[in-house]
Amino acid sequence: MSPNPVPTTATTTIRGVSVLSDPRRPRADVFDLSLSSAGIEIRWEGRPTTHMSWDRVSQWEIAERRDGVLLTLRGSGTVTPLVVPGWTADDLDMVMRAIAAVPAAAPATPLPSSQRPTSRFRTEGRTRRTLHRPAWPWKPVWSWKIVATVVLLGLLATAVTLVLLQSAGVISWSILGPTA
Repeated sequence: MSPNPVPTTATTTIRGVSVLSDPRRPRADVFDLSLSSAGIEIRWEGRPTTHMSWDRVSQWEIAERRDGVLLTLRGSGTVTPLVVPGWTADDLDMVMRAIAAVPAAAPATPLPSSQRPTSRFRTEGRTRRTLHRPAWPWKPVWSWKIVATVVLLGLLATAVTLVLLQSAGVISWSILGPTA
């Protein structure tokens, strides 16, 4: 992106945005975000535009990554992590704050200060923080509970099979020696 921030008087369009996905999966579809005082428009190629008002966004987080910026939108119990390529955290934070500060054309009842959107721009002693992993913990494909369950079911199936084969007379335990 250019070193000068994008003016936010009307609308700022960010191209090439995608939803953060597991790195082992193919990259998600790319779309454009159009930010204005009325809300966020999501523009997918070949699909109708989706509009989301700022009332649905209670908080956002911005974190710098190697491939751009991670913009995490939170609201109504949902978390949406978006990868914004080619931007810096400072520029995106400035644009988000400027757009959130501009009142909508037809303002509704103002939100109480406890429900207004806030920014959690991660600095932690530095001007930028580079994240090498997603902002929230990913569930691994094979969690330990799944592996333990499969192993225990395998042991149970083996034991049942051995008992059935022994009771049918297919298996002789004489290799173990005298048994009483």
